[in-house]
Amino acid sequence: MVAPARGRRGDRGPAAHRARPGGGRGGAGRDGGGSGGGRRRAAVVALGVVAAAAAAGLVVGLLTWVPAAPEPSRPLTPAEAERLAAVRVTNHRDVRSGVRLTLGEAGARTDVVGWVDWSRPLAYLDVGGPGAGPDRGLLQATPELLLTRPDPTAVPAPAYPPLVPPTDGWRVGDAAAARSLRPAVALLFALAAPRPERAGHFPADDARWLAPAEAGGLPVDVFRSRLPGDAVGRALPAPAGPSGGARPGGTASRSTPTGRPAAAGPEDPAGPPGSTPREPGPRRSTPEGAAPGAPAAPRPARSGASASAPGTAAPAGTWSAPTISLPTAVPPAGPLLDGAARWWVDRDARLHRLEGRLRDGAPVTLELQRANRPVLWPVAALGGRAGLHRALTGPEEDRLARLATRMRAQGGAAATLTAPVAPGRAVAGTGWLSWTAQAAYLSVGGTGAWPGRTLRRYDAAGVWSAPATGDPAAPPPLPPPRTGYAWHHRPPDADDVDLLLAAALRVGAATEPTARPATRIRGDRLADRAVDVIEVDAERGTLRCWIDRSGLLRRLELRTRLGTYAQLDLAPGPVPALPPVATPSAKPRAPR
Repeated sequence: MVAPARGRRGDRGPAAHRARPGGGRGGAGRDGGGSGGGRRRAAVVALGVVAAAAAAGLVVGLLTWVPAAPEPSRPLTPAEAERLAAVRVTNHRDVRSGVRLTLGEAGARTDVVGWVDWSRPLAYLDVGGPGAGPDRGLLQATPELLLTRPDPTAVPAPAYPPLVPPTDGWRVGDAAAARSLRPAVALLFALAAPRPERAGHFPADDARWLAPAEAGGLPVDVFRSRLPGDAVGRALPAPAGPSGGARPGGTASRSTPTGRPAAAGPEDPAGPPGSTPREPGPRRSTPEGAAPGAPAAPRPARSGASASAPGTAAPAGTWSAPTISLPTAVPPAGPLLDGAARWWVDRDARLHRLEGRLRDGAPVTLELQRANRPVLWPVAALGGRAGLHRALTGPEEDRLARLATRMRAQGGAAATLTAPVAPGRAVAGTGWLSWTAQAAYLSVGGTGAWPGRTLRRYDAAGVWSAPATGDPAAPPPLPPPRTGYAWHHRPPDADDVDLLLAAALRVGAATEPTARPATRIRGDRLADRAVDVIEVDAERGTLRCWIDRSGLLRRLELRTRLGTYAQLDLAPGPVPALPPVATPSAKPRAPR
């Protein structure tokens, strides 16, 4: 028996063809491993070739790329010109809008957030940003007036103002505030008008279409055009009179230098661009033969007529009524913007954004947020909230007619004065009125440029005043000091505080009722009492009487020469004796 030879490769019997556990180094394993590795190597090589080709193409493209030319600007089509011309009318029709303004840039930037009501018109804004400086705080403005409530402690980033504005701290903006903020506020008001401009006036012939864009998720067109009036110079509307349309909360008509409003309907061609139509209310007629919008001639005062006795005539023995004169201020003329602005306008002629430069070269960006449009509440210095003007009812007429008798029966009243009478000045006072003695005695002082505290005593001979020290909010010393004070005599019309106090004394001095035009402005509340706010056309001016349901006067408002409202709050009741002050040896001048 011959044994099989050992060591011959390939002759290992059936066991040699068994697969080894774990993928041993058999022939099958070698075949499978070689096939997979080859495929991987091929894929890596292919990816490397593709990456190299892509990189080469990118380099070639960057070296040879020429940017596609943007769509060139062009003149407006007739449809685009009509849409741009309708932007201001659309704003006026939409009544109100949220506003975001950016003035300047970098560290000098001022951010303004708030609302504008083009129908009154009124702007209510919060001023902030790194460049706000002393202007930081709240602002309310009309086309003629700018009231500020400075708040140096406010955070730099502005936010929407409180819907109900604070009642204290408001004053007329000083020269610095007017210089920095007035152009932006004027721009806001210039963006609305009750009717389109004349053909060819806006947009001008040099207006152009620039590019398509998007604003608020809507497609818009970007136009370049000047503001209406900027090409030929601009004259902003002048302050309104006692019932002027530019003040919120009053009837709408333009004022005259005499303080008497002249009639002007909503289509009056003499109205300034951007002026608003007349609100519902009593119309005053223009004198026969006078042109619409022309100043009305002052009517001669009737014998014994009072400028401040609502519905009554004054008795003999008291001073003549001072003339309440509201001179027409002429704002500086000139364009609001330096050159043309860019307008983002959608298909419905709604403005979403505007960019340009102010007259001083500062960049300005304005964004309108039309979904944020609450009803605005003017502060008291601007006339308070608007109401529905109407004629007096029977009970209201009766309370007005009996006002003088009821106030005389009270004897007098404690008085609190608030009077924004000049830029940068917030004037306040406290004291007493006596309708029995026909005298008033107050301590008057204020902040800003107001010249300290003064003691004032009013009587039939005029006004005696003396400089004093101490807290202006404190009542004046009783009795009026006869030593240590330099008392000076003057007529009772030196300033608006004098006019308001003279008006208050007239309320309780009249003995005979006379007809006076009167309008109920609104109902309101004062010191937890329901009152009727009644505007009285008192021969030489217009007053507002706040009369409660018992027929007592709780507040008297007078439109100042500046156009603001001064308030005298009254608490009828017994008052201390108000003896005359020590007078100089010289005989005082007779009252005018």
